[in-house]
Amino acid sequence: MKWMIPKQHGAWSMLILPFLLGGNVGGWTLAHIPFAIAWLFVYMGTFFLFQYVKQRKKSQELLRTVTLYLLIATIAALPVFLTEWRLIWFVFAMLPFGLVNAYFAKMKDERNVWNDVSAVTSFCIGGVASYYLGARVVDGTMVWLFVLPYFYFLGSIFYVKTMIREKKSQTYRNVSWGYHVLLVMAFIVLGNPLLALAYAPSLIRAIGFYGKQVPIMRIGIIEIANSVFVLICLSAYLYV
Repeated sequence: MKWMIPKQHGAWSMLILPFLLGGNVGGWTLAHIPFAIAWLFVYMGTFFLFQYVKQRKKSQELLRTVTLYLLIATIAALPVFLTEWRLIWFVFAMLPFGLVNAYFAKMKDERNVWNDVSAVTSFCIGGVASYYLGARVVDGTMVWLFVLPYFYFLGSIFYVKTMIREKKSQTYRNVSWGYHVLLVMAFIVLGNPLLALAYAPSLIRAIGFYGKQVPIMRIGIIEIANSVFVLICLSAYLYV
């Protein structure tokens, strides 16, 4: 078998940002260490499982990699669930969205916007789980922990579409620009300048980079840097 890592810059941000945000706001515990390992290997295992699903000629080597990754995830998750069994409800909440992703993989239509939205939903649920592991309470903060990263990643989906797959689509351009403008303006009107600031760079890059030949690698690096900025702003807003 081969040790493989998904080459998806945007997905890595979606995997890490909600998890770190949840821990920052809910509080870090020793249980977050095996939880982080499980979260990482669940992502990598399911990513390559979806690659296996869409293959015509099934690769046994790829299947062995998937099996190992999911086994590592299971072993790492066991002490976490023994510490807090209620985390299983977050797993159940993510399952339907995982099935949606499996469907699009089977149809070889992973670039479908609804596949991206489904994946974002799962990642944001994982961030709420990270919060619960530390805070051990069900409260209104969980809603914000889900919604605020979701707002950011939804904009990222539209932006990346305009830069790569749908660069000539005026519809996606209008949706991307309109969404980002409304998002920033909404928080200004609501009197939340820190949240407006969190999404401001996303608005700038959505409009400023449109129509320009930006290498895919650079797009990914910029998204990672933007994700760090969003994480800092959202952590500051929710921690206070």
